[in-house]
Amino acid sequence: MPKAHNIGTERFIQVIKQPLTWGNKLVVHGWTQEIEEPYRFAAPIMVRLPLSRILVLGKWQGTKSEEEALNSAISRRDLTYDDFEEEKGWRPPPNKDTEAYL
Repeated sequence: MPKAHNIGTERFIQVIKQPLTWGNKLVVHGWTQEIEEPYRFAAPIMVRLPLSRILVLGKWQGTKSEEEALNSAISRRDLTYDDFEEEKGWRPPPNKDTEAYL
């Protein structure tokens, strides 16, 4: 996880590698959670930069207990039918005879 550089006591900045394709978007809202004390969380703005980098600008919204913070950091998300649209970048696997691999 990239280090969050504090700007004062409430705001922070990060530069991270771009993990996925955003299409034509230049700015999106994100989410971040510290997994070390003081376990702060935020919903920052993420700005696309050249060379597959992202500038993250945010304001800490509060703190959580250690257990809550770690659970939030590894939480799962239920997939919906909309997550499997080709417009969102999903590609079906090639058709193969699965019985041949058993």
